[in-house]
Amino acid sequence: MYKLLWISCALPDKNGKTSGRPKFKGKHYYNSFSYPQLSNTNIVKNANGRYCINLPKIGLVPFVYNRSIPRGFKVKTGTVIREADGWYISLTIEDKTVALEVAEIQPTKENSWMY
Repeated sequence: MYKLLWISCALPDKNGKTSGRPKFKGKHYYNSFSYPQLSNTNIVKNANGRYCINLPKIGLVPFVYNRSIPRGFKVKTGTVIREADGWYISLTIEDKTVALEVAEIQPTKENSWMY
């Protein structure tokens, strides 16, 4: 179920050689992992009528769907986060109809603390 990770933590000397063995990093070393390519089709209802998210290599994971995704928005990424009281998923959504506005701000005495 869990993959074991070996990460080399030895610092190189002046010749670039590292000494010692790689340090073992267990399953509790990381607090989050991301899925960069989720979509709206990953959110489904299971046979019991509960909302689930279909995570690749994990499967259907039930979750509390407390805020619906508005029409026209697309789920882009998902980050599964482990906190002290449980696991959470954070979904990043995108709306193509919102215009991207870049404002050019010139520093003046009113909007700068340096003058």
